[in-house]
Amino acid sequence: MYPTRRLLARGQWLFDLRPHRLIVFHGDEAVRREVSGDVPNPPSAPVVLAALDEAKDAWVGCGDQRVFSVGAGASAPAQAFPRECFDLITDGDRLIATVVDGALKLTTLFTTDGSGQRWEPMTLPKPVSARHGYGYSEGRPHRQSPDGAFLDTSPFGITVVEKGRGRVYVLRSGAAQPEGALQVEPGHEQDIWRAQATPHGVLLLLVINYRQTALLHFALDGTLLGSIPGSDDDDDEEEEQTWGGAGVCVLDAARALLFVQDKILLVSLPGLQVLETLVGEWPHFVSVTPAGADRWWVGAEDSDALFLLTAEPGHPLHLHASHRPVSPGAPLMHVGYKTPAFHWTEYTSAPLTVSSPVTETWRAMVRNDGTACEAVRIRVSGVLVGARVVDVSVRYRGQPLPMVEEHRVNLVGKTAGLEGGSTAELEVTFKPRSEGSGPLTITVEPCSWQWQGKDEPRALGVTGHPASVQFLLTVE
Repeated sequence: MYPTRRLLARGQWLFDLRPHRLIVFHGDEAVRREVSGDVPNPPSAPVVLAALDEAKDAWVGCGDQRVFSVGAGASAPAQAFPRECFDLITDGDRLIATVVDGALKLTTLFTTDGSGQRWEPMTLPKPVSARHGYGYSEGRPHRQSPDGAFLDTSPFGITVVEKGRGRVYVLRSGAAQPEGALQVEPGHEQDIWRAQATPHGVLLLLVINYRQTALLHFALDGTLLGSIPGSDDDDDEEEEQTWGGAGVCVLDAARALLFVQDKILLVSLPGLQVLETLVGEWPHFVSVTPAGADRWWVGAEDSDALFLLTAEPGHPLHLHASHRPVSPGAPLMHVGYKTPAFHWTEYTSAPLTVSSPVTETWRAMVRNDGTACEAVRIRVSGVLVGARVVDVSVRYRGQPLPMVEEHRVNLVGKTAGLEGGSTAELEVTFKPRSEGSGPLTITVEPCSWQWQGKDEPRALGVTGHPASVQFLLTVE
């Protein structure tokens, strides 16, 4: 699993990126910019978030090896980066990128300046063998399944992680090439790895089969400096402390944080002794970035919630939630459509009033901005429909569309598909029968015929992005 949320602080700016959106914080203000198109879910590569000092430029990507430049403070329209890269990160005034081949094997570690025009490859050192003891097969060749190479950063450098090949590289800040690399047993598809550079080497977090967790501290000559869990003689309580790893963060030369399902552990470097425990719920992986002296922003990958963690030496760990308002902003970028995608080109979402005995007609135009679909399904839903307060009739592309009742509150009609780039007119007419008021939803869905089972008839299933609108309907 690759990182699907990344946080990055630059001066007064804080960037918070997930595959479908970017939230840009400046002081107490925040703007949310949305990604359009078919966003990979799950992403086929890490989400990319990089920015130079003071956010003079920012780069983002939704996890498909395409990176976009969005200018100062991420406020400009997105422009495609000169080349694809699996992951990208900033190191001072330069960019560091990993490039993989078709088999997702790391081919080159590149560096470039902020323009992204001239790329210089780095020489990769030969990895040194390091045994970690978790599923290690003594004397047997390692089974490798390359799955890409993603980057992480700490105050002591950048790590390059190839879980599928069992390799971790450490690049110190400003260095011309990695200082060293480790070769351990490759992780399996269901395993999750995270790694951060320390003054002594690299801190490696292994989450095996999504649950069993090991934190290992290696020198770059392969020596094991510390581990959690420790030796086989450790008690069961320590085993529980490391069940369900959710992230790791190096704070300074002497301390690191380990996030597990129900707590945060403050551990010592290099020996990984537990110094303090802070209760918290972390069922999914977290992203962490510095927020100032002895403070860090923390965000879990499963929600938009943001927390501020204080870890001042000699004082207890402190964690509290941030609740700053977020305003909508301009679209972030468009990554294209690989499925049908319906959008309204003309419609109204204002309240509609129908006065007896006069009928009222709601009109809209729908456009398919994606690929063609086999069929179109139209739904008109609301309590007034189910209670027969109004009679509803529908015309699609100028022709009456038969509607059938479904689940008492829906009227559903099916018709032929819509080609990519085509538009269609929709008219929904309301004839009053009594009085009432309530929300009404009109949805146009791109569908395909799907087999339900060996002896079951085919049924329509949604295969793309529907267009939907809700408004208040009042019948007088």
